[in-house]
Formats: sequence, C-alpha cells, structure tokens
Amino acid sequence: MKNTYINPVLKNGWNKVMTGVLFLASVTISHAQQGSTGNTYIFGGAEMTFFGAHDFANVGSGALPGIIGTVRGPSMGILNFAAGSSHIGGSDAAHVDGYVRKYGSTPFIFPVGDNGNYGPFAAAADGTTGAYYSGDATTAVTSNLGGGNYSVLPTGGPFPVATFDLLLNAVSPVEYWDIDGANATPLTLTWDAASAISTLTGGSLAKLTISGWDGAKWVPLSSTVDPTSVLGGISDLSAGSITTTSSIVPDTYTAYTLAARVSPLPVTLTSFNVFKEGNVAQLTWSTTAESNSDRFDIEQSVNGKNWNKLGAVTSNVESSVLKNYRFTDHAPATGENLYRLKMIDKDGTFAFSRIRSIKFETNVELTTYPNPVADKLLVKNYDQVNEVVVVNNTGRIVVKGKQIPAEGLDVSSFPAGIYVAKLTLNDGSVSTHKIVIAR
Repeated sequence: MKNTYINPVLKNGWNKVMTGVLFLASVTISHAQQGSTGNTYIFGGAEMTFFGAHDFANVGSGALPGIIGTVRGPSMGILNFAAGSSHIGGSDAAHVDGYVRKYGSTPFIFPVGDNGNYGPFAAAADGTTGAYYSGDATTAVTSNLGGGNYSVLPTGGPFPVATFDLLLNAVSPVEYWDIDGANATPLTLTWDAASAISTLTGGSLAKLTISGWDGAKWVPLSSTVDPTSVLGGISDLSAGSITTTSSIVPDTYTAYTLAARVSPLPVTLTSFNVFKEGNVAQLTWSTTAESNSDRFDIEQSVNGKNWNKLGAVTSNVESSVLKNYRFTDHAPATGENLYRLKMIDKDGTFAFSRIRSIKFETNVELTTYPNPVADKLLVKNYDQVNEVVVVNNTGRIVVKGKQIPAEGLDVSSFPAGIYVAKLTLNDGSVSTHKIVIAR
C-alpha cells in the first residue's frame, strides 16, 4: 500500500507540486480501502486543488483513489475544487476525510466523510467550505488521521443534542456538519441507513428538518425533503436529502445536523414560481401533501430584509394529492420584487418557501422631492401618475388618491417620520419612494 503525504499547494493541475511529495510505503494508516493503491493526506495549513474531474474509486489524475485525508483543526488542510471541477465515485470507502472548499457559484456536492462513513452535503455559493463529522455532537470529538482523537471540533463545540428549540422534538446524535462561508446559499444535507432517520423522526419523514446550532441551542431551519435526492433515487427513511427553503449564510450557525420537528411541516411544496402578466406579478405554487394546514401568507420585499404581507390564500387543510394555487400582485414595485410564501399550520407552526424574484421596469422617470420634506412633496412627471398611496411606518394608509396636484402633495399636517409613497403610473407600473418628513 502506498500513502501520499502532501504539504504543498497544487496549482495549474494536480501533477505540478510546488514542494516535495513524500512517499512512505511502510506507514500504517487507519483508513485503508479495498482495491485502493493508497491514500492522500493534506497536512494542516496546506491545500491541494483539483481542476478537472476526479474519480474517487479509480485512478484520479495525480491523486490516489480512495480516501483523501485533510487535517482537521484550527490549522486545517483543505482540498479545493476549482470552478467547473467535478467528482464521481464517492462512498464510505472513497471520499475526503476532512475539509473541502468549492469555488464558483454552481451547485456542488461536497464529497466528505469521516471514520469510514460518507456524509456529503451540497451548496452553491463560491468559497463554501465544510466537513462531515460522524459522531455525537454532544462530545464533538472525532479520530485523528495520525492516531488518537482531535480536540473538540469545530471551534464553538460541543453542541449538546439535548439542548434544542421548543419546535424540535429530537436532534441527531449520529452525525453533524461544519459548513462555513460568507455567501448565502441553499444548503442540502444527506442521509443513509446509518443516519437512523426512522428512529430520529418516529418513522415520519415529514418531521425531518435541518437544524443549526445558534451558539446556545439547536434551532430548526426551514427546509423540505427533496423528492429526488441530490445523490439520486427517491428520498425515504433509508436514504435521501433535504434542502433549506431559502438561502442562508453558512457562517450564521456553528454546526448543522438533522433533527425532527414536534409536528410535521404543514405542506409539501413541490413548486413555486412568479411571472409577469402585463403590469402585474402572478404567483403560482403547488403542493402534494397538506396536513393540518391553515393558509399561505404571501410576502413581498424589495431588499430581502423587510417583508410586507400582500395577502393570504386558504389552504386545503388535509390533502395527499396535487393542489395548485395562484395569487396576483396588482401593484409590484418598480425594479426587483422578491416574493416568498409563509406556510402556516393550524397550530401556528410555519415555514418559508424559497424566494422568487422578478423585475418591473418603467420608461417614465418619477422623482419625489424635496427629501426630507416639511410642507409640499413634489413629483416629477406627476401627470403620469394614476394613483398615489402613502403609508406611515406602521403600514397605515395616510393618503390615497387618483391624482397628484401640480403644486405637490400637502404633508404639512403629517407627524415627522418615515413614509413610503407608492405611485401607480398610467401604464400600470408602480414606483415606490421612501419619504422623510421633518419638522
């Protein structure tokens, strides 16, 4: 058996080594693979980069097939996958035991494992880095490739699985992931028979969720089981994958794992789309299962931070067949509009859908001035406005009219504060403006 120890960074291909590569034929290792010619180790502080396609099960263009070990810990080794690179052949006997980083913004399955267990996860954001830990997060200790055990990892652990949010019923004592990155991305976790999902959820896959350690406890993250796993095949209690319903910044949570909700999510959402129809935005979505479901709240935002409820659609309460829904936003904002569904159960349990976006442009330039304003709010091209609505910071409408006078809107009697003016043009497009009234 041959073992490759790598302490340089490999660039411009796998075979160009910046410093020496040491081959030790007699070293005993703890992760041998059947049919493999050896293992590759990346020491702490070192990196290796793949630029093409790597086959974990067979010859891999300069890297030995089988386990690629990267040292875990504060000074970790990392295997990088360059943008556009790929891999096949991941398994319990062939994966990266340690940390993987991916470059580029396309979805990527991280071929990570630990202690002979394959535990891949998926993300799309550039620079996302992560590792799989096969073991109880309560102790957060795993074996060291060089013998013995690492200290508690990642930093911030351990993460007691008995300490969790009231919406959770149980947290997996079998495995957890350390996923890092500053760019928002959907996150996908996978499971297999060793994950014991049936035991975790009491046999109800509908209760499965992704959970994150927020520094004090495990909290549920809005997520849905993928009908078809990212690894292929139908997701069921024995194997599958689950994905967050919206993008999150991986650094938000110290660790991630699988958990069971107290009650299942109210619906299984199979599609959610938004499209233009003239000057309005049409939202459509479908469900294949509903349990104790109450309604869908439709929320809209122009910045992804502040969300406004546009309306609600009553659900079917109980259903096991395909159901289709539709909602119309008659006054989308000029520019980008973000939409999401808040799926609410009868007991108040809720989850958010993925975010969908659409843009509305106008050829008419609308400008409100002065800002701040004390007496008269003027609007450039005021004669192109068909309706004006002004709301205060509590959402109450304080002005609603069909026209704007040439001399401007009289706001002299309004209390000082922040207001939003929504101007609907003659062509049906909408422009929104934040107004500050000062005294």
